[in-house]
Amino acid sequence: MAFKIGEVYRITNRYLEIIHDKDIFSKPVSSGNGLHIVGMLNSYISIPLYNTQNAIGIIFEQLEPSKERDILFNPKNESIISKIRLIGTFNPLSKSFKRGIDYFPTLGSDVFTIEEKDIEAIYNSTLKSDQASLQIGNDIYFNQVKINADPNILFGKHCAIFGNTGSGKSCTVTSILQGVYLEKSRLQNATNKSLKTIIIDSNEEYSNIFDVEGIKPDWVTLKDYNDLELSHKDLSFYELTQLLKEDSPNVIPYLKTAVKKLKDTENVDECIYFEFSQLQVEIENAVPEIENRGRMVPDTFTIGFLKHIIMRIKHFSSDERFKAVFNKTGNTIEDFLNSDTEQVLILSLRVANDILALFVYMISKSIFNYKTNPAHRRKDNILLVLEEAHRYISTTSTDQMNNYYIDKLAREGRKFGVNLMVSTQRPSEVSNTVISQCNSLIVHKITNNRDLEFIRNTIEYDDKSQIDLLTSLKQQQALVLGEAFAFSSLIRIADANPLPHSETPKIFTNE
Repeated sequence: MAFKIGEVYRITNRYLEIIHDKDIFSKPVSSGNGLHIVGMLNSYISIPLYNTQNAIGIIFEQLEPSKERDILFNPKNESIISKIRLIGTFNPLSKSFKRGIDYFPTLGSDVFTIEEKDIEAIYNSTLKSDQASLQIGNDIYFNQVKINADPNILFGKHCAIFGNTGSGKSCTVTSILQGVYLEKSRLQNATNKSLKTIIIDSNEEYSNIFDVEGIKPDWVTLKDYNDLELSHKDLSFYELTQLLKEDSPNVIPYLKTAVKKLKDTENVDECIYFEFSQLQVEIENAVPEIENRGRMVPDTFTIGFLKHIIMRIKHFSSDERFKAVFNKTGNTIEDFLNSDTEQVLILSLRVANDILALFVYMISKSIFNYKTNPAHRRKDNILLVLEEAHRYISTTSTDQMNNYYIDKLAREGRKFGVNLMVSTQRPSEVSNTVISQCNSLIVHKITNNRDLEFIRNTIEYDDKSQIDLLTSLKQQQALVLGEAFAFSSLIRIADANPLPHSETPKIFTNE
């Protein structure tokens, strides 16, 4: 039952202040998560408005009146001031909630607690009864209150998941994907699911997250870098020059001549496979000969300034770690996207950062080219999960290729049915273009000041003071905000089962 906890004392454009007696805090209230104290920090309050609506707010700061202001209060009663951030209005008759405030409460208005059933109605009132919804978790204090997201926004626009290592970030990614693809009863009103998911698993955490009783479903495909095919034939000539780090006007003609000969075409951008290691041979064959002591020999001066590109070609063609690109003819991504049965592709890519960056470039290019083709525009939407994104789409990268197609997907992918789920423990090190395009966020515990400041300055949200909460969150707790949610709030993420391979190892045991 809702009851009065205070009165409005001060009104500003940014927040309200209410006065309530200290003894109000002696009243514990039972919730699904045990007892909690009335009027505590981050709890919700309701203030009746004259138009039968209720203003809904969150307590974000509490303090005792300063001595200079004691005369404003009854000296017989010890008082507390709570600052309230208003988040919207609630109609108790229709059980509908609307973000934002049209009319402010007046001074002296009574302030009430909110009943558990009304909290759930507020959380979920932005979703229609017949609209698809995905349960992300539960309220921290009322664990019977389900927190739902609009999956058409969560996966139809870009989203991001931040958090320190060990805060539950990987489990959140797993929980969300399991809620979509496994029978968890968390995805409602979604009989038709038009979504294919590709997971960049750079730490080999997600290989078993969809297994049912230890068996991998037929609709899940798992590939490591040995099985991956992302052929160099899909690179344009310009991309090839960038990969080989070559822009010299003295070298480019030799490279172009070699590519034309190997492809047997005048169009150097044509998608035709050739033996990459033969580039070195054809470049050397193109070197003009000069007379030296009565016989014709290759010009050593020309060979000298071609040495750099020849060494790069040798590096790529001889290094087994790059064989997915330089020794394969197919395209794993296109095969998956053309499949009628496969729904999830897990790419287990535990490789060095420079190799991973090239793989991600080829993967994102394949996705972009596939979905921008008018013939494929109406096929399944694609969700690209970028785990540990700071490793390969970094703001500090000087390689022009690294972020190019990921940035294009961030800016333009939504129009073509391609969306990103960016997961990282260092958001300040990820491409600003990508992060700024994320419409919904799930943020776990973050303690690094640089990352906190980055979130504060980059992301649009209701109240920047909420960012201060991130340093004290427990494992599996998160701040959710953005378009997919009714309003920004603290929740406990739904359990993942099976768990990803990301648990903290036990160093000392008594076994």
